[in-house]
Amino acid sequence: MVSTSELESTASSLENWTRAGYVARGLIYILLGYVALSAAAPDSTSELFSAVKDLPAGSVLLGIIALGAIGYGIWKIMDAVKNLEGFDDDAKGKVKRFFYIVGGFGYFVLAYLAAKSLLSSGGGGGGMGASGAAEQASETAGDWIVIATGIGILIAGIYQIKKGVARDFLRGLGAGTPPFVEWFGLLGHIARGIVFIVSGWFVYQAGTGSSEQAKGLAGALQSLQGNGTLFTALCIGLILFGLFSLVEAKYRIIPNQDLRPDH
Repeated sequence: MVSTSELESTASSLENWTRAGYVARGLIYILLGYVALSAAAPDSTSELFSAVKDLPAGSVLLGIIALGAIGYGIWKIMDAVKNLEGFDDDAKGKVKRFFYIVGGFGYFVLAYLAAKSLLSSGGGGGGMGASGAAEQASETAGDWIVIATGIGILIAGIYQIKKGVARDFLRGLGAGTPPFVEWFGLLGHIARGIVFIVSGWFVYQAGTGSSEQAKGLAGALQSLQGNGTLFTALCIGLILFGLFSLVEAKYRIIPNQDLRPDH
Protein backbone atom coordinates (compact mmCIF):
# COMPACT_ATOMS: atom_id res chain seq x y z
CA MET A 1 0.00 0.00 0.00
CA VAL A 2 1.33 3.47 -0.95
CA SER A 3 1.85 5.71 2.05
CA THR A 4 0.58 9.28 2.33
CA SER A 5 4.15 10.60 2.40
CA GLU A 6 4.95 8.74 -0.82
CA LEU A 7 1.88 10.23 -2.51
CA GLU A 8 2.84 13.71 -1.32
CA SER A 9 6.37 13.23 -2.59
CA THR A 10 5.13 12.09 -6.00
CA ALA A 11 2.61 14.94 -6.27
CA SER A 12 5.22 17.56 -5.29
CA SER A 13 7.98 16.29 -7.59
CA LEU A 14 8.84 18.74 -10.36
CA GLU A 15 10.32 15.87 -12.37
CA ASN A 16 7.05 13.91 -12.33
CA TRP A 17 5.01 16.97 -13.32
CA THR A 18 7.47 17.73 -16.10
CA ARG A 19 7.33 14.22 -17.54
CA ALA A 20 3.53 14.42 -17.47
CA GLY A 21 3.92 17.74 -19.29
CA TYR A 22 5.96 16.18 -22.08
CA VAL A 23 3.25 13.52 -22.46
CA ALA A 24 0.62 16.26 -22.70
CA ARG A 25 2.65 18.19 -25.26
CA GLY A 26 3.10 15.02 -27.27
CA LEU A 27 -0.62 14.23 -27.23
CA ILE A 28 -1.53 17.77 -28.31
CA TYR A 29 0.71 17.68 -31.38
CA ILE A 30 -0.24 14.13 -32.33
CA LEU A 31 -3.93 14.97 -32.06
CA LEU A 32 -3.52 18.26 -33.94
CA GLY A 33 -1.83 16.50 -36.85
CA TYR A 34 -4.26 13.57 -36.78
CA VAL A 35 -7.44 15.67 -36.61
CA ALA A 36 -6.16 18.01 -39.35
CA LEU A 37 -5.45 15.05 -41.65
CA SER A 38 -8.58 13.02 -40.93
CA ALA A 39 -11.12 15.87 -40.90
CA ALA A 40 -11.27 19.62 -41.35
CA ALA A 41 -8.27 21.26 -39.70
CA PRO A 42 -9.36 23.00 -36.48
CA ASP A 43 -9.26 26.79 -36.54
CA SER A 44 -8.34 27.04 -32.85
CA THR A 45 -7.21 24.91 -29.95
CA SER A 46 -10.73 25.01 -28.52
CA GLU A 47 -12.00 23.44 -31.76
CA LEU A 48 -9.23 20.85 -31.55
CA PHE A 49 -10.15 19.93 -27.98
CA SER A 50 -13.83 19.72 -28.94
CA ALA A 51 -12.88 17.26 -31.68
CA VAL A 52 -10.71 15.30 -29.24
CA LYS A 53 -13.64 14.95 -26.84
CA ASP A 54 -15.58 13.10 -29.53
CA LEU A 55 -12.80 10.53 -29.97
CA PRO A 56 -12.77 7.20 -28.09
CA ALA A 57 -11.44 7.93 -24.58
CA GLY A 58 -11.47 11.60 -25.53
CA SER A 59 -12.36 12.75 -22.03
CA VAL A 60 -9.41 10.80 -20.62
CA LEU A 61 -7.09 12.40 -23.19
CA LEU A 62 -8.34 15.87 -22.29
CA GLY A 63 -7.80 15.17 -18.59
CA ILE A 64 -4.22 14.06 -19.24
CA ILE A 65 -3.61 17.12 -21.42
CA ALA A 66 -5.03 19.50 -18.80
CA LEU A 67 -2.95 18.10 -15.93
CA GLY A 68 0.15 17.66 -18.07
CA ALA A 69 -0.05 21.20 -19.45
CA ILE A 70 -0.06 22.51 -15.88
CA GLY A 71 3.02 20.41 -15.18
CA TYR A 72 4.81 21.58 -18.30
CA GLY A 73 3.97 25.20 -17.51
CA ILE A 74 5.36 24.80 -13.98
CA TRP A 75 8.52 23.23 -15.39
CA LYS A 76 9.18 26.02 -17.89
CA ILE A 77 8.65 28.77 -15.32
CA MET A 78 10.71 27.01 -12.62
CA ASP A 79 13.43 26.30 -15.18
CA ALA A 80 13.58 29.99 -16.11
CA VAL A 81 13.40 31.40 -12.58
CA LYS A 82 15.93 28.99 -11.05
CA ASN A 83 17.92 28.45 -14.27
CA LEU A 84 17.76 24.68 -13.79
CA GLU A 85 19.30 24.02 -17.21
CA GLY A 86 22.21 26.39 -16.60
CA PHE A 87 21.71 28.96 -19.35
CA ASP A 88 24.52 31.50 -19.64
CA ASP A 89 23.94 34.76 -17.79
CA ASP A 90 24.20 36.82 -20.97
CA ALA A 91 21.60 38.46 -23.20
CA LYS A 92 20.96 35.24 -25.14
CA GLY A 93 20.47 33.23 -21.96
CA LYS A 94 18.12 35.83 -20.49
CA VAL A 95 16.04 35.92 -23.67
CA LYS A 96 15.70 32.11 -23.56
CA ARG A 97 14.58 32.24 -19.94
CA PHE A 98 12.08 35.00 -20.74
CA PHE A 99 10.50 32.92 -23.50
CA TYR A 100 10.37 29.95 -21.14
CA ILE A 101 8.25 32.05 -18.77
CA VAL A 102 5.96 33.23 -21.58
CA GLY A 103 5.63 29.67 -22.83
CA GLY A 104 4.90 28.44 -19.32
CA PHE A 105 1.95 30.78 -18.95
CA GLY A 106 0.86 29.78 -22.45
CA TYR A 107 0.61 26.16 -21.29
CA PHE A 108 -1.54 27.28 -18.36
CA VAL A 109 -3.90 28.71 -20.99
CA LEU A 110 -3.84 25.33 -22.72
CA ALA A 111 -4.70 23.57 -19.46
CA TYR A 112 -7.65 25.94 -18.98
CA LEU A 113 -8.93 25.32 -22.51
CA ALA A 114 -8.61 21.53 -22.15
CA ALA A 115 -10.44 21.60 -18.81
CA LYS A 116 -13.10 23.89 -20.29
CA SER A 117 -13.70 21.46 -23.16
CA LEU A 118 -13.70 18.52 -20.75
CA LEU A 119 -16.40 20.17 -18.65
CA SER A 120 -18.40 21.04 -21.81
CA SER A 121 -18.50 24.73 -21.08
CA GLY A 122 -17.78 25.65 -24.69
CA GLY A 123 -15.76 28.71 -25.64
CA GLY A 124 -13.57 29.60 -28.54
CA GLY A 125 -10.17 30.85 -29.46
CA GLY A 126 -6.91 29.80 -27.95
CA GLY A 127 -3.67 28.55 -29.36
CA MET A 128 -0.64 26.61 -28.22
CA GLY A 129 2.04 27.80 -25.86
CA ALA A 130 3.24 31.35 -26.42
CA SER A 131 1.34 31.67 -29.71
CA GLY A 132 -1.86 30.71 -27.91
CA ALA A 133 -1.33 33.34 -25.26
CA ALA A 134 -0.71 35.88 -28.03
CA GLU A 135 -3.94 34.92 -29.78
CA GLN A 136 -5.88 35.35 -26.55
CA ALA A 137 -4.23 38.67 -25.72
CA SER A 138 -4.43 40.22 -29.17
CA GLU A 139 -8.00 41.39 -28.62
CA THR A 140 -7.09 43.54 -25.59
CA ALA A 141 -3.35 44.28 -25.78
CA GLY A 142 -1.85 47.37 -27.36
CA ASP A 143 -0.74 47.10 -30.99
CA TRP A 144 2.94 47.38 -30.10
CA ILE A 145 2.65 44.45 -27.67
CA VAL A 146 0.98 42.30 -30.34
CA ILE A 147 3.62 43.29 -32.90
CA ALA A 148 6.45 42.47 -30.48
CA THR A 149 4.81 39.15 -29.63
CA GLY A 150 4.43 38.29 -33.30
CA ILE A 151 8.11 39.02 -33.90
CA GLY A 152 8.97 36.88 -30.88
CA ILE A 153 6.98 33.94 -32.27
CA LEU A 154 8.65 34.38 -35.66
CA ILE A 155 12.06 34.22 -33.96
CA ALA A 156 10.93 31.18 -31.96
CA GLY A 157 9.94 29.47 -35.22
CA ILE A 158 13.35 30.13 -36.76
CA TYR A 159 14.94 28.84 -33.55
CA GLN A 160 12.88 25.64 -33.76
CA ILE A 161 14.11 24.99 -37.30
CA LYS A 162 17.69 25.74 -36.26
CA LYS A 163 17.29 23.44 -33.26
CA GLY A 164 16.08 20.66 -35.53
CA VAL A 165 18.73 21.03 -38.24
CA ALA A 166 21.56 21.29 -35.68
CA ARG A 167 20.14 18.33 -33.67
CA ASP A 168 20.27 20.48 -30.52
CA PHE A 169 17.19 18.62 -29.27
CA LEU A 170 19.38 15.57 -28.59
CA ARG A 171 21.07 17.41 -25.71
CA GLY A 172 19.62 16.44 -22.39
CA LEU A 173 18.40 13.04 -23.52
CA GLY A 174 19.69 10.18 -21.40
CA ALA A 175 21.41 6.94 -22.30
CA GLY A 176 19.28 4.38 -24.06
CA THR A 177 17.32 6.89 -26.13
CA PRO A 178 16.18 5.06 -29.32
CA PRO A 179 18.18 6.14 -32.40
CA PHE A 180 15.06 6.78 -34.52
CA VAL A 181 14.28 9.73 -32.22
CA GLU A 182 16.82 11.80 -34.15
CA TRP A 183 14.65 11.70 -37.28
CA PHE A 184 11.45 12.31 -35.34
CA GLY A 185 13.07 15.32 -33.68
CA LEU A 186 14.57 16.68 -36.91
CA LEU A 187 11.37 16.54 -38.98
CA GLY A 188 9.17 17.45 -36.03
CA HIS A 189 11.09 20.58 -35.07
CA ILE A 190 11.20 21.77 -38.69
CA ALA A 191 7.42 21.33 -39.05
CA ARG A 192 6.79 22.99 -35.71
CA GLY A 193 9.09 25.87 -36.66
CA ILE A 194 7.27 26.47 -39.96
CA VAL A 195 3.87 26.56 -38.25
CA PHE A 196 5.31 28.88 -35.57
CA ILE A 197 6.51 31.24 -38.32
CA VAL A 198 3.07 31.28 -39.96
CA SER A 199 1.43 31.88 -36.57
CA GLY A 200 3.89 34.67 -35.76
CA TRP A 201 3.18 36.33 -39.09
CA PHE A 202 -0.57 36.32 -38.40
CA VAL A 203 0.03 37.80 -34.94
CA TYR A 204 2.33 40.48 -36.39
CA GLN A 205 -0.24 41.36 -39.07
CA ALA A 206 -2.95 41.62 -36.43
CA GLY A 207 -0.81 44.14 -34.59
CA THR A 208 -0.23 46.24 -37.71
CA GLY A 209 -3.89 46.11 -38.72
CA SER A 210 -3.22 44.07 -41.88
CA SER A 211 -5.18 41.11 -40.53
CA GLU A 212 -8.33 40.94 -38.44
CA GLN A 213 -7.29 38.07 -36.19
CA ALA A 214 -4.12 36.63 -34.70
CA LYS A 215 -3.85 32.87 -35.06
CA GLY A 216 -2.34 30.25 -32.77
CA LEU A 217 -0.76 27.06 -34.09
CA ALA A 218 -4.07 25.38 -34.90
CA GLY A 219 -5.29 28.42 -36.84
CA ALA A 220 -1.94 28.78 -38.60
CA LEU A 221 -2.03 25.13 -39.68
CA GLN A 222 -5.64 25.50 -40.83
CA SER A 223 -4.63 28.44 -43.01
CA LEU A 224 -2.27 26.13 -44.92
CA GLN A 225 -4.92 23.48 -45.62
CA GLY A 226 -5.17 24.43 -49.30
CA ASN A 227 -1.47 23.78 -49.89
CA GLY A 228 -1.83 20.06 -50.54
CA THR A 229 1.48 18.26 -50.09
CA LEU A 230 2.94 20.95 -47.81
CA PHE A 231 -0.08 20.76 -45.51
CA THR A 232 0.13 16.95 -45.34
CA ALA A 233 3.88 17.07 -44.68
CA LEU A 234 3.39 19.60 -41.86
CA CYS A 235 0.66 17.48 -40.25
CA ILE A 236 2.91 14.41 -40.37
CA GLY A 237 5.78 16.49 -39.01
CA LEU A 238 3.68 17.68 -36.07
CA ILE A 239 2.69 14.08 -35.33
CA LEU A 240 6.39 13.15 -35.37
CA PHE A 241 7.10 16.04 -32.98
CA GLY A 242 4.41 14.67 -30.71
CA LEU A 243 5.99 11.21 -30.79
CA PHE A 244 9.37 12.80 -30.07
CA SER A 245 7.81 14.50 -27.03
CA LEU A 246 6.52 11.16 -25.74
CA VAL A 247 10.02 9.70 -26.01
CA GLU A 248 11.40 12.82 -24.34
CA ALA A 249 8.98 12.26 -21.45
CA LYS A 250 10.86 9.05 -20.65
CA TYR A 251 14.46 9.84 -21.56
CA ARG A 252 14.84 13.57 -20.82
CA ILE A 253 17.27 14.30 -17.96
CA ILE A 254 15.32 16.64 -15.68
CA PRO A 255 16.75 18.42 -12.61
CA ASN A 256 14.27 17.68 -9.81
CA GLN A 257 12.82 20.03 -7.21
CA ASP A 258 10.35 19.55 -4.37
CA LEU A 259 7.53 22.00 -5.02
CA ARG A 260 6.34 22.13 -1.40
CA PRO A 261 7.18 25.54 0.15
CA ASP A 262 8.86 24.07 3.25
CA HIS A 263 11.20 21.77 1.32
